Amino acid sequence: MRFSFRIALAALFAVFTAAGDARAGWNEQTQAEAEAYIARFMRPSGKPQTASALSVAIGVDGAMVWGRGLGEEAPGRPASVNTVYRIGSITKQFTAGAILRLQELNAMGGAGASVLRLARPVADYIDGVDGWTAKGQLPVTIRSLLNMTSNLPNFTRRPPEGLDPWGTVASGDLLAALKAFKPRGWPGSFEYSNTSYFILSEVAGHLRLPDGRETGGLHAFLRSELFARAGLTETGFAGDRDLEVRLPLAAYTRKPVFSSPDWLRGSADMLSSAADLYRWNAALLGGRVISSASLSEMLREGGRVTPTTYYGMGWFIAPQGAWTHYSHTGSVAGYTSCNAIARSNDGRRWISVTLLSNSDGVEGLEQLADDILSLIERD
Repeated sequence: MRFSFRIALAALFAVFTAAGDARAGWNEQTQAEAEAYIARFMRPSGKPQTASALSVAIGVDGAMVWGRGLGEEAPGRPASVNTVYRIGSITKQFTAGAILRLQELNAMGGAGASVLRLARPVADYIDGVDGWTAKGQLPVTIRSLLNMTSNLPNFTRRPPEGLDPWGTVASGDLLAALKAFKPRGWPGSFEYSNTSYFILSEVAGHLRLPDGRETGGLHAFLRSELFARAGLTETGFAGDRDLEVRLPLAAYTRKPVFSSPDWLRGSADMLSSAADLYRWNAALLGGRVISSASLSEMLREGGRVTPTTYYGMGWFIAPQGAWTHYSHTGSVAGYTSCNAIARSNDGRRWISVTLLSNSDGVEGLEQLADDILSLIERD
């Protein structure tokens, strides 16, 4: 599926915000340069991109200044900022937000009715995981799952024996298989792992609130607590029919794997639009979904990925002089995505760029987001 330039580029942009809503760092010249970056991205080396649709949302200091769609979701159906895509691992920041919110609410679980705290061992909330503690090492904690420093192997790299990665899997069966895993590698070191965030989804489902109410599971808690607070109307989960019928036709570059429930629950099973992900970014930074203390935890440098990059809780963190960049990409069968935020170190300004596409073979989305962030920071 290819992007078509049969229509002039300008005609492919569906304006989302009112013209003239100027913000510091965003003006006609900046917009023209951003459009040029995106146009080059959609035709790398003069060839069409593998994706036929790209949705873009750019926010500056609390306002969406640019929300557009390029190309077509399907023949004759233009993409827009409200086009819904599978967002892959951007899901992780929602899972992290849910865990942090549950901590704020003093949710509890386990045989000892332990109150949820990031420093507590996972064994306080899920039975049968004592084997995750290597001899002489500290136990796997909620924080180490969020920061991906638990050293538990990534099950999507090496699926558990007896479970078909092309088929469905019951969450209980997957959890039982993961209980047999053992931590490996240098204790406390970073290893990107979908295992950690699936386990966090199980933790959320094993908790109850102080008034005795069950969370109803991660999905139910996100819908009732975080989606509502952020004003999200185009966000949900794999299996939500009203959203799945809105998905663009996907371009597959590989045989779909882990695309059936419940493989990616908590780690990569969500759907959303660029407009809703902008709202999510704004709600996070505006203190509407989690407290400022919880946001600080989420965006704190956790696992060290490279000498200059860290993993927080659902975000990669890269200091950039007077700014810090927070980002996460997602790649699942048929779709590639990126959600990125830049925040000034004095806390006065923030910028966000969300890019969603309908192919799993798209490369360079993260670099494109970074280029646009840097372009706006410059002014």
